[in-house]
Amino acid sequence: MRDALSLRIAVLALTLGAVAAVAPGQEPKPAELTAQGFAGTPDGVQFTYPWRFRPGDDPAWAEPAFDDTTWETVEPLMPPGKLPRGGWPGVGWFRRHLRVEPALWGVPLAVRIEAAGTADIYLDGKLVHRAGPPATGAAPEVPPVREGPWPIVFSARPDHVLAVRYSCAASGTSGAGIGFTLSIHESDAVAAARAAVARRTSTLLGALATVLVFVALLHGALYLFYRKMPENLFYALFMAAFAMLVFRDYGNWHLPRAPWEEMLNRWMSPAPILIILLGQLTYYAVRTRPFPKSWKLVAAAGVVLMPAIFFSPEPYSTLIWSGYFAAMLVDVVRIERSRRTVAREGVAIILVGMGVLAACIVLQVLVNFRVVPAVAGFNNEVYIFGVLASVLTMSLFLARTFARTSLHLEKRLAEVESLTAQVLEQERAAHGHELRQRLLEAENARKSGELEAGRALQLSMLPPVLPEVQGLELAVAMSTATEVGGDYYDFRPGPGGSLVVAVGDATGHGVAAGILVTAVKALFATLGGKTGLAPMLAECDRVLRGMNLKHLHMCLSVARIGARSVTVCSAAMPPLLVWRAGSGTVDEVGAGGLPLGGGLSPAYEERSATLGPGDTLLFATDGFPELLDPEGKPFGFDGAAEALRVAGGAPAREIVERLMAAAANWRRGREQADDITFVVVRVKG
Repeated sequence: MRDALSLRIAVLALTLGAVAAVAPGQEPKPAELTAQGFAGTPDGVQFTYPWRFRPGDDPAWAEPAFDDTTWETVEPLMPPGKLPRGGWPGVGWFRRHLRVEPALWGVPLAVRIEAAGTADIYLDGKLVHRAGPPATGAAPEVPPVREGPWPIVFSARPDHVLAVRYSCAASGTSGAGIGFTLSIHESDAVAAARAAVARRTSTLLGALATVLVFVALLHGALYLFYRKMPENLFYALFMAAFAMLVFRDYGNWHLPRAPWEEMLNRWMSPAPILIILLGQLTYYAVRTRPFPKSWKLVAAAGVVLMPAIFFSPEPYSTLIWSGYFAAMLVDVVRIERSRRTVAREGVAIILVGMGVLAACIVLQVLVNFRVVPAVAGFNNEVYIFGVLASVLTMSLFLARTFARTSLHLEKRLAEVESLTAQVLEQERAAHGHELRQRLLEAENARKSGELEAGRALQLSMLPPVLPEVQGLELAVAMSTATEVGGDYYDFRPGPGGSLVVAVGDATGHGVAAGILVTAVKALFATLGGKTGLAPMLAECDRVLRGMNLKHLHMCLSVARIGARSVTVCSAAMPPLLVWRAGSGTVDEVGAGGLPLGGGLSPAYEERSATLGPGDTLLFATDGFPELLDPEGKPFGFDGAAEALRVAGGAPAREIVERLMAAAANWRRGREQADDITFVVVRVKG
């Protein structure tokens, strides 16, 4: 009843505070008689709107097949001023067409009538009850009397006809009461059973709404903490919209019903469109990167259909959102068949939940249109099973994801802890050596020994030989400062014959910087050829932060170099310089980012550039642009680019030599304050 009730009736109920239900759509279409219409209505369903009326007396007018389309429409309770067009003749027939839902077929109900005079009640052509004195012509004028209830049962078909032969001697012009009021009630047993079902159902719906609100808050929090997964935002809104719908149904099952609930139902009528739109956006976020171009059309259609469904009565509103839902299913099938989806581990669990939800919504539509009967006694709540399936599968997906992530992190942590233990053991050994040197040598000798040990540790972290990569020519050089620094470079073979290069610079000097380099070398050996560049830096940053090496950070640049392209990801390293053989110009690629091991958890970005024959790449630590001349002027990034431009075109080994010469010419004997490392990669012609 609540979905078919018009906005006008809801406003009237709010204004008058009525507690009795009135059968909706009484004129001109048949009155809808539903099981839900009896909920919370102690005066039953009253038929107060106009009936079809004809003066005179003919028993054939009780037959359900009789054509009454030409009869006058008259309110059965006829106050002065609302009599039939020809006045009240003393006797006449009233007919009312009904459409009864299957839930009421064969159910014992009760009929009551309040009439002044005599009234014979017929159902589908059969006399069921008689009120007032015997119907022998026009009945005498008597005060209205309420009679009944009498039992009444609707047979197993939707269309029925109530007919009332009514006679009263009063003319209606003197103010005397004429006419009747007929109402249908539930029997006491049916009302008690319905109240029990309503209490049980409202309890279940209240619990489900609470669960949906919790799930919405959970996924909303997940999105706030990690905004790279928009599916959490859309799913949170999806669950919140479903919670609103369930809250509405919870209120509709609660007895007695408040008069404002009909208005609430009208305002929430666009909710299915919103839910379908949010569900489709959740699917896009899970299965596509980026969103397909069709998402804008889907969103625009949803925005247009929400006001349209607000002003559409049943069954047209159900047809609108059912068509929108069918269009979304077609779009899902199109995307899945295109195979342009994102491969995500465990996503099949979510898809199963979405499939069950879609199947339940389809079943809900079939139940609404009475194509299939109610499922286990559920008429308008079939969709709830799909919502529960969606919540369950999403919870399983999250639990599986968290568990696998934890296992992966535990494995990596065990590996890092093992490497860290080895590094700490080396540090303790170096410290013992330092103490022995204090006893055997003077302070200067001790310091020299420590510097030499640190330098040896630093150099031991470097690859002993350069790799040979088809199509690439490599050369490296390192000029250490007076104190041991933390410059580092390394190589790993990449996918498709590419080369992965790492060039870094640890903050500080001495053995501590060497330890940091050792940890980074171990991580690069583990991750260098197995993952993307940005995830590689993120994992290194997480491990170094876990080592808690206070005031020590690592600047690192990693690149994947092929014969025709280079991709670089930087953590606070100078930009990669690319000398273009075709133009003789120098480009910069991939600067920025935060150092590894800091207090933050930064995001790292990958930058790419194409390469041509003869193009030359220069990875240099910051000791090169920060090199000072005797007057204290830095060499600068522009100077570094100019040095590469001048040296470009030569073999890789010669380029390194020219760059070292340019550095020496700039400082002109001034002490070198920081290590300088060059890694040159030249694309062969």
